Amino acid sequence: MHDFLLLSAAACYLLAAYLLYRGLLSNADARPLAPAMLSAAGVVLHGTAQAQHWLFTSPVEVSFLNVLSLCALVIVLLVLFAAVNPNRLFAAGLIALPLAAIMLLAEWGIDAPGNILEDVTPAVGAHVVSSVMAFGFLALAGVYAIFVAVIDHALRRHALSPLVRALPALDVLESLLFTLVGLGFALLTVSLLTGFLFVDNLFDQSLVHKTVLSIAAWLLFGALLCGRLFWGWRGRTAVRLTIIGVLVLVLAYFGSKFILESVLGRSWG
Repeated sequence: MHDFLLLSAAACYLLAAYLLYRGLLSNADARPLAPAMLSAAGVVLHGTAQAQHWLFTSPVEVSFLNVLSLCALVIVLLVLFAAVNPNRLFAAGLIALPLAAIMLLAEWGIDAPGNILEDVTPAVGAHVVSSVMAFGFLALAGVYAIFVAVIDHALRRHALSPLVRALPALDVLESLLFTLVGLGFALLTVSLLTGFLFVDNLFDQSLVHKTVLSIAAWLLFGALLCGRLFWGWRGRTAVRLTIIGVLVLVLAYFGSKFILESVLGRSWG
């Protein structure tokens, strides 16, 4: 049943993206009814699959793909909500919907190892889940930053190919980019706070690299959000800081894990 829900939701998202793409190419209304209804159906199926995994399975397994799928659900909800908003953020579904479908297919088809949340305190569980969800939102923000860079580059060179013309407007993507960065920053803050308060060995030799790099990423994303709020940072500045922050997080989450387990022969435990 879980696999059926994942595949059905992915099909709804892909069909909605296709119809949205056709509508945008033909200069139709950017908020047509059919893609919105298909997206809503996909959200219901996607949400049901996530509820089965997170609420009705014991013990809960937290893998990177499970959390990315949950992040994708939140993003589609944001985009779907914008379908009734005059800022036309629903056009960003042209990117969000295929990405969500890819996450669902990956969750269905790839057996990713994860952490079993069993016999852990709620505080430590919050630390684990917020850490992975923060990376999920910020990694997806990095993907959107790449699209912002592509569109910005095309506009500066006046190289507006049909594909670029079909992509959402630059301000639309930037709006969603900063929404994702804000969500990821909030979760990263929760992760660091719960880590400092409830994880005894956060600065142990085996975890110090991850902790220091996570703090560095937190400072980068905090600076980006402050720059956006007070000085109106956007465009290339936003793209560069987002991508640098994501790369630092990749080093924190995966680089230090690789060094610890593959080079030093030690485990996270």
